[in-house]
Amino acid sequence: MGIMVKITRNLLSSALLLGATFFFSSNATAALVDVLGSAKGFSVLTYNTNNTSDSAFQGGPIGVVNGDWTQSGGGTTNTQQPTQVILSPGHTNNGPAVLTTVFNAPQLNSAWTDAMNASAMLASLAPTQTFGAITSGMSITESAVGKYVFNISSINLNQSALTLSAPAGSSFVLNISGDITLNGGSSGHGLLLAGGLTSSDVIWNLTGSNSSITTTGGGNANTIYGTILATGSNASVNLHPGGVVGEIIATTLTTSSGALSSIPQVPEVTPGSVIFGFLCLVTLASSWRARKAHALS
Repeated sequence: MGIMVKITRNLLSSALLLGATFFFSSNATAALVDVLGSAKGFSVLTYNTNNTSDSAFQGGPIGVVNGDWTQSGGGTTNTQQPTQVILSPGHTNNGPAVLTTVFNAPQLNSAWTDAMNASAMLASLAPTQTFGAITSGMSITESAVGKYVFNISSINLNQSALTLSAPAGSSFVLNISGDITLNGGSSGHGLLLAGGLTSSDVIWNLTGSNSSITTTGGGNANTIYGTILATGSNASVNLHPGGVVGEIIATTLTTSSGALSSIPQVPEVTPGSVIFGFLCLVTLASSWRARKAHALS
């Protein structure tokens, strides 16, 4: 039985990896965020009890896989739009009255599993370009439409910006093995986009088990455009304050002082990557069943 389970998991991993590779090597029209599977569409998806104050999360439901939701105090919290807080049974929604509590552990577990799988798939992709530590403002610019993957050891910016630029129809995956730290400054700093890129085209994938994103600076001086994916066992997102235009998926979340996240609405498109990955899974599973039947006959 143990061997059979191991083979099945290997088949699943191979099919998912093929699907992701197909997405980045083809002209598939699906949005990059579709690789998140059922984790797509949350304004926040976090694993542990969070710690947030004077912050708001717009554009999608809030999900907490294994803890309570805490959101308190200040003017920004009072501007929170009505949405659902999805919790596992036995946990508590300690947010403003506009947040409706829903208990759905299977949905949360599926979403978190999809997020972790997406992070692993994206981290396995061959990089278009590799950087060390980025410690000053700069731009990463691509002139042709394409699906680009960048490996970066860390980002540490003080009152400056890292700007990504490419024509519409492009996507950027940034695999960060260390931390992202964005400090101080006036508005217009952080992780920004130019050209035809949108937040739905960019994923900041923190690959280290202890990796973190931390922002400071009054008035949300630092803004991050794109989905944040931080599913390591001790990974965290800490906005004190900071703005995120995109989804936050993090093992641990802390925010304060007017932090704000807003997920853009993405049209539903049948992703070629998902279809291809599913077909690969069916083919591999069928082949495995045939070999098993032959071995037993």
